[in-house]
Amino acid sequence: MQPNQLTTSMGHPVDDNQSSMTAGENGPIIIQDFRFFDKIGKFDRERIPERVVHAKGSGVHGYLEITHDVTKYH
Repeated sequence: MQPNQLTTSMGHPVDDNQSSMTAGENGPIIIQDFRFFDKIGKFDRERIPERVVHAKGSGVHGYLEITHDVTKYH
């Protein structure tokens, strides 16, 4: 195996990374195409720092003081 050769997630060499097995010339990708699903699965799980949600949990501190009649909202 060459030093910069592409491999699957299990380490098997990949000779063609740009083609997929399809049902016919313009047909859908077939489920037996392990290399495609291995490639797309890794891509889907890739962590992109710009896309990471920066949400943080927070709590409310203090107290609530009702200053007007709110019975009509009940």
